[in-house]
Amino acid sequence: MSVPVPPTVSVAPSWWASRVGGLPGPFWALWSGSLVNRLGQFVLPFLALFLTQERGYSVAQAGAVLTAMGFGSAVSQPVGGLLADRIGRRRTMAGGSAAAAAALLALGAAHGLPALCITAFLFGVAADIYRPAANAAIADLVAPELRPRAFALMFWSFNLGFAVATLLGGYLADKSYWLLFAGDAATALVFAVVVLRLVPETMPERRGQSSGSFADVLSDRLMLALVVGIILGAIAYMQAFYTLPLAVAHDGLGTGGYGAIIALNGVLIVALQPVFLGALGRVDRGIPLLASGVIIGVGLWLTTLADTIPMHMLAVTVWTVGEILAAGQLGALVATMSPPHLRGRYMGVFGMSYGISAFLAPAVGTQLLAHLGEGALWTFCLVSSCISGVVMLLVSRAADRRVVAA
Repeated sequence: MSVPVPPTVSVAPSWWASRVGGLPGPFWALWSGSLVNRLGQFVLPFLALFLTQERGYSVAQAGAVLTAMGFGSAVSQPVGGLLADRIGRRRTMAGGSAAAAAALLALGAAHGLPALCITAFLFGVAADIYRPAANAAIADLVAPELRPRAFALMFWSFNLGFAVATLLGGYLADKSYWLLFAGDAATALVFAVVVLRLVPETMPERRGQSSGSFADVLSDRLMLALVVGIILGAIAYMQAFYTLPLAVAHDGLGTGGYGAIIALNGVLIVALQPVFLGALGRVDRGIPLLASGVIIGVGLWLTTLADTIPMHMLAVTVWTVGEILAAGQLGALVATMSPPHLRGRYMGVFGMSYGISAFLAPAVGTQLLAHLGEGALWTFCLVSSCISGVVMLLVSRAADRRVVAA
C-alpha cells in the first residue's frame, strides 16, 4: 500500500515574500502611482538653473522664487492633512496632484518675477498636499505589523524615482526646459488617475462625531515630543545638503567632488534598502530608531576627519546606513499614535516637522561653521542626532504602552 506523501511546507518565507508579501493590492497601486509621479519629478532639481540660465534672472532673484515655493511647501502638508480627514484620502491625493500639474504648467509659462513667485508659491502648496493623505491611506490599508515595511517601500520608491528623474531631467533640459514642466505635470496627472481608479477611499466613517481639529493633535504630548525628536535629527541630517558642500569645497574637492560624494547616498539607498525590508516589524521599532540616530550622528561626525573623496564617501556610507534603518519606522509610529479620524492631521504635522527643520537647518549649520568651525558643526550633529535617537526610542515605547492600555 502506498503511503501518501505529505505536502511540502516551507519553514521560512522566501526572500521575496519576507520583504513584500502580505501587502494589499490598493497599497501596490498607490506605490506604483507614487513611483511614476516621482520618476517625473523633473522641475525641482533644475528650477534654479531654469530661472538663471533660461530666464536670465540673478541668483538673488532665483532665490526669491525658491523661497516663495518654500513658503508654499511649509503650509502644504498641514493643509493636506486637514483635507484628508475632511474630504477623504482619495480625493485629497487626486485633487492635490491635479492642482500640482496645473501649477507646474503655470510656473513654466510665467514671465516676470511677481508671476513666478506667485506660481512657485502655488506649486509649493499643491506639490505635497497628497503626502499626508497617502500616508494616512497606507496606515488605513495596511495591518500594523506590516506598516514599517510599507512605509519603507514608499521611501525606497521615492529615492529610486528621484535618482532616475535627475538623470532623465538633465537630458530633457538640454532639449527644452518646457519638457521638464510638461513631463512633471503629466506624471502628476497619471498619479491622480491611478488613485481615482485603483485606490479605494479609506477614511473612516464619522457617524455623527466631530472630525476633530489640529488642536487635538497639538495637545498630544507624545506627538509633540516626536516633533522635537524629528527636528533635532533632521537639522543634523540636512547638513549633508547645506553645509557638507562647503566642507567639501574647503577640502579643495570642488563641486564635482561633492556631486560624486552625495550621489553615493542615493545609490546605497536603492541598493541596500531591499536587504533591510525583511527585518522590519520583527523587532521593537524603538531600537532601529535609536540605532539610526546614533549611526547618522557618527557618520556626520566622521566628516571632521575626512579630507579626500574616499574618506567623505566612507562618512556618507555610515550615515546612509543609519538613514535606511529608520526608513518606514517613523511613518508607522505616527500611524500607531494617531486615532483614525485624525490620521491625516497627524501625518500633516509629521510632514510639517521636516519643513520646520528645512527652515532651521541652513541657519544653524552655517552659523556654527562660520563662527566655531567644522569640528563644532559635526560634533553638534553627533550630539543632536543621538539625542533625537533617544527621544524616538522613548516615544516609541510610550506609544506601544498607549496601544496596550487602549
